[in-house]
Amino acid sequence: MMAGTAGAYVPPRRAPRRAWKLRHAIEALFALTVVALLLGAFGVYLLSERILVIKEVRFEGNEYLSDQQILEAANVTDTDTFFSLDTRAIRARVLKMPYIKSCEVRRMGLSAVLISVTERAPVVSVMVNNHVYELDQDFRVLREVHPLAPPTGPLVTNLPGLNAVVPGQHVSHPVLSRAVELWRAFSAAPVAQQLTLSEISGRGANELIMVFNELPYETRWGRDDFPAQVRRFEALLREKQGKLPCGEYLDMRYDADIVCK
Repeated sequence: MMAGTAGAYVPPRRAPRRAWKLRHAIEALFALTVVALLLGAFGVYLLSERILVIKEVRFEGNEYLSDQQILEAANVTDTDTFFSLDTRAIRARVLKMPYIKSCEVRRMGLSAVLISVTERAPVVSVMVNNHVYELDQDFRVLREVHPLAPPTGPLVTNLPGLNAVVPGQHVSHPVLSRAVELWRAFSAAPVAQQLTLSEISGRGANELIMVFNELPYETRWGRDDFPAQVRRFEALLREKQGKLPCGEYLDMRYDADIVCK
């Protein structure tokens, strides 16, 4: 039998390992470039469609201030986006409002933001040079109100040495503190339901004058124990059925030595 004459098998040549790595690197780079282009196009689409633009501002906790007042202070506009919104800066701007005690700002989804505040509560009104201001319990000036508007809390007038105040200012005044002490003692008594306070004139720490709409005379208060003075005043009105022979003033400052003129 004759031997075959077919040629010997020659295996295919493999590409060098370095060339194989280069080809795969080029393929990976191309894939990453495609992904980056797709993401960039998607980002341009989102911005062009205004999907991430802040479209809604929600408010929480405000009672005295309106939503619009807080929005103006926060300065959130239709140019702000989910990424550009600076919640810390918004909080700082809102906290500059005298009425705001604390503030929290957080994103709600992709296109909304929540501004949550705790307000200071007005407890007393003060008249300074015919301007009326509301103050909180720490005597921080909250805002100016119309002189003819019903005052919040007692209206304290004629405070010596107090010539001007501005919202945000803290007022440290001993006569004002005494006037608020007197008001708290009076408002806690049943007689407060019978009389309407017009104003407390703060001529001095021991010379406070309360004027009531229902009485034709002023009442003078001072010294130490306001609750005791209020009790005596209440007992006197009850005994005389509210009809005291006073034309000018009733002075409650000297314990049992009540002066009626």
